[in-house]
Amino acid sequence: MWQCTGGNYLFAMQLLLFLAPLRGVTDHIFRAAFERCFGRFDYMLTPFITTVKGRGIAPSHIKDVTGEENDRLRLIPQILGNDPDDFLLLARHLHALGYQSINWNLGCPHPQVTRKKRGCGLLPYPEFIARFLERVIPALPGPLSIKVRLGLDDGDELKRLMPVLNRFPLSNVIIHPRTGRQGYSGSVDLDRFETAADLCRHPVVYNGDIASIDDFRDRRGRFPQISRWMIGRGVARNPFLLESIRNGHNRHVDYIVLRDFHDELFARNGVLLHGPAHLLGRMKEFWAYFSGNFQKSHDVLMSIQRCITIEMYRRKVDEAFARRGAV
Repeated sequence: MWQCTGGNYLFAMQLLLFLAPLRGVTDHIFRAAFERCFGRFDYMLTPFITTVKGRGIAPSHIKDVTGEENDRLRLIPQILGNDPDDFLLLARHLHALGYQSINWNLGCPHPQVTRKKRGCGLLPYPEFIARFLERVIPALPGPLSIKVRLGLDDGDELKRLMPVLNRFPLSNVIIHPRTGRQGYSGSVDLDRFETAADLCRHPVVYNGDIASIDDFRDRRGRFPQISRWMIGRGVARNPFLLESIRNGHNRHVDYIVLRDFHDELFARNGVLLHGPAHLLGRMKEFWAYFSGNFQKSHDVLMSIQRCITIEMYRRKVDEAFARRGAV
């Protein structure tokens, strides 16, 4: 068992903070290590699980959600798919594992997803979404939430979709105020977010570009009616951001805690992944975010990305922390 040293958490009761799903990053190892080191989210979404054809669900397909350390009350599995029967098959299986609610991914912007009319590739088709929900919601064993963007290409698509979403009993609607075409680049469109949130009859969760406590204060000042906030890339880059938001003041980086966090990710991924190449690949993904905590972060990231052996990786990690007086 790894022990981390972070953790004085003052919970503001009016806030609900969600961990956003980052594919390849926020898996069960990351979630467990993060919460041991930096504090608890109110809710967490898993990276999406794709629907499958047939009558059975392979254990390998849902391995991220089967471990005992997953909190079935706070963790919300996210499903990516556009076939209602396949969706129900997976959702019922997850419910049988103890999960209380499910999220439908209508936000993934990756072209290989959207061209198959999945993720935000469905947003231009409100009639299809209506038929899907008419089939799924009465047959679901628990609540459903939806994660959306403003649209695929057109930032007004969500506004046109909202009357459809308002017809159904959703637990919340998570809105990322970009289009799918933007991906994660460019600015969030707060005006269109405000329009969509005002039209929505369900609880709204804001998601997008909260990278600092100042970002959070700015968004909360503009949208005081929003009490649910989702953070993903912000806490992957600065894991102390959760505590900063909870406490209302900036939490400086503690490199001892940060090293504990890194070492747990490295050790546990080393046990589960097959071979050093897979481990190096996973840790390099992590450092794409993590390197922002270091001076000359680009140089730190490049030194990690050039590692071709575990021994080289360990040395470069030691050097990065040593330069900050952490080891």
